[in-house]
Amino acid sequence: PVPGGGIHPLTRYVMNYIAFLADYGDALAEIVADWPQNSLPESYYRSPDREGKNRSSEIAERMAWLILVLLCKLDGKAELYKEVALSYLFLANNMQYVVVKVRNSNLGFILGEDWLTKHELKVKEYVSKYEHVGWNKVFLSLPETPTAEQARAILECFDVAFHDACKAQFSWIVPDPKLREEIKASIASKFVPSHRELFEKYQVGSETVFGLTPDDLEHSLSDILSGSVSSSHSPSPPHRFKRP
Repeated sequence: PVPGGGIHPLTRYVMNYIAFLADYGDALAEIVADWPQNSLPESYYRSPDREGKNRSSEIAERMAWLILVLLCKLDGKAELYKEVALSYLFLANNMQYVVVKVRNSNLGFILGEDWLTKHELKVKEYVSKYEHVGWNKVFLSLPETPTAEQARAILECFDVAFHDACKAQFSWIVPDPKLREEIKASIASKFVPSHRELFEKYQVGSETVFGLTPDDLEHSLSDILSGSVSSSHSPSPPHRFKRP
């Protein structure tokens, strides 16, 4: 398995070669004209607005089939990870690499916007599964309507869950900067506002609740998924709550 769930060398090599081949569509059309047909459904590689069988659709079919083989191999490699959340992050990273490579090369024209949209949605699906598996304990540790009596215990449990999630993921990586920021923003949106509301609501005079502050959360989240967090910046264990 690739450390941190990053981009597998196979993904880079295959997509670089296919993108290079896509610049020679006319020559490829002549080469593959007499090849046996694949069993790939046209809906996988052809946009609805492209009708009829032509040279472009022939090349699209071959390119889409090669990428599908790559994605199937990546599915197998994802199973090498012991952490389920990391396996989904690996799939999201590699699918994102494929999508960006297609969009930024002649492959985008060959495969079409419909193909790109379908695979962009696949990236979002993998990210959603990563968040659910990797952060669900954190999400669930903040009930919607806690009582004042429950506040301290809830925040203490939240701190432990948050610390454990960050500690488990401090070496994980999302190489694509845009995707990385989108994931961190999505994670934060699911608990930072609720935590801030609860934390600020129950800070009363001498009964100030001590633990991770909302700023602590945002600082720790800014460090995750970079794959280069040093031990000195890894999340600290949660503070014990000071009883009044």
